[in-house]
Amino acid sequence: MVGSSAVDGVMLRRFHLFYATVGGLLGAVVFGGMLWSGLNRYGRFWVGGTEFVVDALLMSASALLAVVTGLAAMKQQRQIRQAPVTTWLAGTGGVAFEVATLRLRAVSRNAGFFAAFWVLTFLMAATSIVTGAAGFNGAVAAVHLLAVLVSIFAIPMSLAAMKGWARRHRVVRQTGWRATKSITVRRPYGRPFEPSVITVEFEDGSVIEVRTVESTYRAGHKEGQRLLSAWVGGTDSSMVVLFEHGPLRQGWYPVPVMALGARISPEDASSSKP
Repeated sequence: MVGSSAVDGVMLRRFHLFYATVGGLLGAVVFGGMLWSGLNRYGRFWVGGTEFVVDALLMSASALLAVVTGLAAMKQQRQIRQAPVTTWLAGTGGVAFEVATLRLRAVSRNAGFFAAFWVLTFLMAATSIVTGAAGFNGAVAAVHLLAVLVSIFAIPMSLAAMKGWARRHRVVRQTGWRATKSITVRRPYGRPFEPSVITVEFEDGSVIEVRTVESTYRAGHKEGQRLLSAWVGGTDSSMVVLFEHGPLRQGWYPVPVMALGARISPEDASSSKP
C-alpha cells in the first residue's frame, strides 16, 4: 500500500516510465521497419551483415526497454490505485453545472472519434505497405511508415482517454462542482512536460492538493498566474479542475487530476500546528 504522502512521488515515476516506454516502442518499430526494408530490398543475402546486426540489436534493446518500463509503469499504477486516498467530495452539496458536465462527455466522445480515425489510418497505411511496398520510393515509404508509427501510439492513448473522461463524467455528475476561493498551479521541478501540482482552496477554507495526469488537457499554461477562477468536481483519481479558458481557446477547459491526499479543513490545519 502507498500512503497518500507518497502518491506524488509514485505518480512522477509513472510519468517518467510512461515516456520511456513510448521511446522504447518507437525505437522498436523504427528499427524493425529498417530490418523489414532491408530484407525486402536485399533479400536473405543481407542477413548477417553489419547493418543487419546493428538494426537487430537496436530493435531488441528498444523492445526490451519498452517491456521493462511498461511493466514498471503498470506496477506504479497499481500502487496509485491502492493508495488510501479519502473520498473528500460528498455526493451532495455540489453545484449541478450541467454545461461543464456535458463538456466532459463531449471530450470522451471526441477521444472515441480520434481512436476510430487512427484505427482507419493504421489499416489503410498497413494495407498499402503490405500490398504495394515494392513500388514505393523513399518519400512514400516514409509517409506510410510514419502513419503506422503514429497510429500505434494514438489508438491506445485515445481509447484510454475516452474511458477516463467517461469515468470522470459519471463521477462529477454524482459530486457536482465546487467553486474555488484560490488556486495555484506549479511544476515542482520546472520541466517542460512535468505534471503540474495544483493547490486548491475552497470557500470554506479547506485545502487540497491534486496532480495532473497524462492528458493533452494540461494546466502548465496557468503556472504563475494570479486571481485564477476555477471549479473542481469528482473525487480521488477521477477529478477535474475546470478553468475558464485554455491556452488556445476560450470557454471551459477541463484538466484531469488526481488527489494527492485528503481534503484538509481549517480545523485540521490549525490542530496540526505545534
